[in-house]
Amino acid sequence: MAPRAAELFDMMSGAVDEVGPSLVTKVKGVIKFDISGAGAWLVDLKNGKGSVKSATASDKADLTISLSEENFLKMMDNKLNPQQAFMKGLVKIKGNMGLAMKLNVVLAATRNYMKKKSAGAKPAAAAPAAAPAATGGLNSKEIFRLLGEVVAKDGASMSKKVKGIIQFDITGAGKWNLDLKSATPALTEGSKKADVTITINDADFVAIAMGKLNAQQAFMKGKLQLKGNMTLAMKLPVVFNALKPQSKL
Repeated sequence: MAPRAAELFDMMSGAVDEVGPSLVTKVKGVIKFDISGAGAWLVDLKNGKGSVKSATASDKADLTISLSEENFLKMMDNKLNPQQAFMKGLVKIKGNMGLAMKLNVVLAATRNYMKKKSAGAKPAAAAPAAAPAATGGLNSKEIFRLLGEVVAKDGASMSKKVKGIIQFDITGAGKWNLDLKSATPALTEGSKKADVTITINDADFVAIAMGKLNAQQAFMKGKLQLKGNMTLAMKLPVVFNALKPQSKL
């Protein structure tokens, strides 16, 4: 039987007991999970060695995440991406949006702890080195060429969802400015004023655009640098999903 939210928070508590100090260093915040019909939990990764406990209405947090139990279980099971859930309105976020970008750190630590528990005393096999993501020879210039076509066609609908200007600085490959805020949406080569600037190398950018690398994980691993409005970065899937063939209904 699938575990319920309460069991998963017990597991999260175990993970925090085990690796809390390293999570505190990465997250530096208090997150309250409000799970409809299942209860509320406070995950403190800001004070001391970290802790997980049932939350009351008066408990203060830097970020409150509200979602259904079913969607929380899917997220925990890696079947629902937090960014996409936010974009689809399945998750409501209140407070420090920058902290929401760090949600995967907490979920991944819990998954690792659960794996260890289920593996029992079996020694963990060494993970094989990840093969470079196959991107079919695409590079960022080609991605931006395609994106330019999409913006020319669907820029107005993308603007309604994004409402911001994103500057992409692709190390060694060039700079592009995506304006999904002005009356006339546009993608231009070069550097302009933006609400958020994303700095990343060519291969990692292509991997994110192709859906082979999660933007949140890239951010957490230091492969992607953000400067400016972090909330806008949560809307990157809107940009990249628009690139997917529109024949897929």
